[in-house]
Amino acid sequence: MESVELIKLILIPLVAALIGWATNWVAIKMLFHPKKPVVVLGITFQGVFHRRQKELAVRLGGIIEERLFSHDDIHQKLTSPAFIGRLTPILEKHLDLFLKERLVGLHPMLALVPAALIESFREKMMAEFETFLPHLMEGASEALEDLIQVKEVIREKIEAFEVEQLEEMLFSIMKNEFKMIEWVGGVLGFLIGLFQVGITLL
Repeated sequence: MESVELIKLILIPLVAALIGWATNWVAIKMLFHPKKPVVVLGITFQGVFHRRQKELAVRLGGIIEERLFSHDDIHQKLTSPAFIGRLTPILEKHLDLFLKERLVGLHPMLALVPAALIESFREKMMAEFETFLPHLMEGASEALEDLIQVKEVIREKIEAFEVEQLEEMLFSIMKNEFKMIEWVGGVLGFLIGLFQVGITLL
């Protein structure tokens, strides 16, 4: 085998590896670049996220509301005994503050009310609060459902999100994974090149 032919056979897998690596590198870059539409031979090129940001926002909003964070999730949290249990001490604290410090300010004669009567009133109010809170949270959950559409909130946030920030965030998180994709392209290209060499030698 002549040296020129040998060099060609060696170059085939190397060039194929370079093409495989470059192809994946370009594919990753085209997620965000070019930022503005570029027309080449009548074909328009633009970064996937720039071109389809609104569509992605709508789809992600629907998916997140359907599968990750829905009004049912909000309802369950607001009406859960654990959440209501955390509200009870807050109400109790404010009721104590009102009875001890602000009640007298409503009318001087209220200072003459026996402490036992005030304590009895406090206990009845807390019992009423504990009965009323679950209904209050049910109403709050329904009001939130009317006022806030989860998918619309997410859609608006994604549409308003700067693509440059998204690119920076995504690459900072997945830098190693993107590098791996590039190298996989190179390795596959190299293997395909070897396969071509094998066919040539048959």
